[in-house]
Amino acid sequence: MSDSFNFSQGVVELRKKTAKLLIDVVLGKISVLQALKSFPDNSSDLSVNTCFHILVHYEADEELRSKDKLYKETQDEFVVSVAETLLKGESLPVNIIDEYKVFYESDLIYKKNSKENIIKRLRRIINL
Repeated sequence: MSDSFNFSQGVVELRKKTAKLLIDVVLGKISVLQALKSFPDNSSDLSVNTCFHILVHYEADEELRSKDKLYKETQDEFVVSVAETLLKGESLPVNIIDEYKVFYESDLIYKKNSKENIIKRLRRIINL
């Protein structure tokens, strides 16, 4: 097998793992914090990195989602549609990647997904 085939297979598996985390969060099987702790470290795949940011925003919007049923449904549908794309092994559309990328001066994917790093990231998102 070629190196590019192995790389592609690795990316597809990473996307599927990420999709499962997204779905488990929406279904309430795991918390966002648990998903972030289980998130793949330092992925070179922009789609996977974008999903990290999607989860952080999902957590930051918890209060709004609890007060606005339509907002919650819309956000849940968006996260599920992202997960469905990743389950197929496909890349997220560039507009979605760009939408989340512009919020950050630097990448929020750290080498270690410790509890402290995740809290730092969440604070950065909600401007604490």
